[in-house]
Amino acid sequence: MLDKDLVLQYLADFQEKKLPSLIERELRVPVKRDYVITVIGPRRSGKTFYFYQLIKELPREETLYMDFEHPVFEGFQPKDILEVLKLHREAFGEPGYIFLDEVQAVPGWERMVRYLHDEGYHVFLTGSSSKFLSKEVATQLRGRALTYTLLPFSFREFLRAKGFKPKKPLSSKKEAQIKSLLLEYLTWGGFPQVVLEEDETIRGKLLSEYLDMVVYKDIVERYGVRNLHVMKLLIRSLMRSFSKEFSVHAFYNTLKSQGISVGKGVLYEYLGYLEDSMSVFLLKKFSYSLRTSELSIPKVYPVDAGFARIFSFTPDVGRLMELTVLLELKRQDREVYYYKNGREVDFVIVEKGRPAEMIQVTYARDGDDLRPREIEGLKKAGDRLNVERRTVVTWDYGDERVGIKFVPLWEYLQNL
Repeated sequence: MLDKDLVLQYLADFQEKKLPSLIERELRVPVKRDYVITVIGPRRSGKTFYFYQLIKELPREETLYMDFEHPVFEGFQPKDILEVLKLHREAFGEPGYIFLDEVQAVPGWERMVRYLHDEGYHVFLTGSSSKFLSKEVATQLRGRALTYTLLPFSFREFLRAKGFKPKKPLSSKKEAQIKSLLLEYLTWGGFPQVVLEEDETIRGKLLSEYLDMVVYKDIVERYGVRNLHVMKLLIRSLMRSFSKEFSVHAFYNTLKSQGISVGKGVLYEYLGYLEDSMSVFLLKKFSYSLRTSELSIPKVYPVDAGFARIFSFTPDVGRLMELTVLLELKRQDREVYYYKNGREVDFVIVEKGRPAEMIQVTYARDGDDLRPREIEGLKKAGDRLNVERRTVVTWDYGDERVGIKFVPLWEYLQNL
C-alpha cells in the first residue's frame, strides 16, 4: 500500500528539483498526445536524463514524473496511479504530461498506461527490456504507441560531452584531436557517466557494475536464472568473441568438455535474455529466405565498447571500429544483416525488403593497408546482390574508386 505522505513529499521534491545540466541527446520524439512514447535502452544509457531533457521544455506543474525504482513506489499496483493523480491534482494542479521511468517494474503496467492514454494524458515510458516492453506496448496499446531506442552516447554526443565542436574544414591540429578522442571512445565506449569520469580506475569499476546490474536485475531477478555460473561464462565468451559468429552448439560442446552440464535449450534461453536486456545485439546473416536468415548463426555485438573492454586486455581496434559502425546503424534504426557467401561483408543494410547498401570496416590508415580480398569480396557481393552503394569505413583513408566509397571512421561518425 502506498504511503500517501511519502508520495506527496516525492512529488513536491520533484516540483522543486533543479534538473541537472545535460548533454543534449540527438534522439527526437514527438511531444503530442496522439501517441504513448516509449523509450527503451540498456541500463545507464541515459534514459532518465533524456526524460529530464524533455521535461525542461514543459511547465513543471503540469509534469508528473515517477521513477518506479524509487523506494517510495515499492509494491506499486496499476490502480495506485489514481491516488497519485489525485495527490498531484490537489497539490499542484492537473498534470498533462506523465513520465513513467522503468515502467516494467510494475506488474500489469499496460493497464495503467492504457488508462492514462484513454484519459487524455500525454504519456512517456522508459524500460530496459526490448522484447518485453515492445511486445506489450504493441499488444496492449494497439497502434497508439511509438517506440524509440536510446543507446549510450554516439560519437557526436561523446564529442559534445568533451566540449569538442568540430567544424569543417578541420585544421591538422583539430583532426589529430578528433582521432585521439575517437580512440578513447573506442576504448571506453559511450555510457554517459563513464564518458564524464576522468579517472580510469573508476571508469573500469563503473563498467563492471553496469554489467553486474544487467545480470542480476534484468536477468536473474526478472527470469529467475538459476545457473549464474553458466550465465557468466556465456557473457565472457560473447564479449571476448564479439563481431564474430557465435554458435550456441559450439559453446555447449565447450562447456561439456569442461565437465559443465547444461541443456542446449537453456543456453538459447540465456542468450535470449541477454538480447532482451539490450546487453548484446544478435546480427543475422542476410538471405532472401526469411527462414534461412532466422536459422543462421548470428554475429554478436555488445551494446557498448566498454563491455568488451572488461574482458579484453589488448583492444582490437578493427573489431571495435566494426562494433561502433554497427551501433551507429542501430541508432539510425536501420535494418542490418551481415553477408557471407565465400567472402564476408560486415553489414548489409536493407530498405523496403531489398539490400540497399553494403559496408565493410577495416583498420586501414592508407591505401596500402587495404586488403585486396576485402575489396574484392565487397565488389563480388555487391554485384551478386545488385547493390550500388558500397562503402569501406577505414581508420584514416578516404577516396572513391572502383565503385566504392572509402571513408575514415571519424568522418563517417560525424557525417563531415
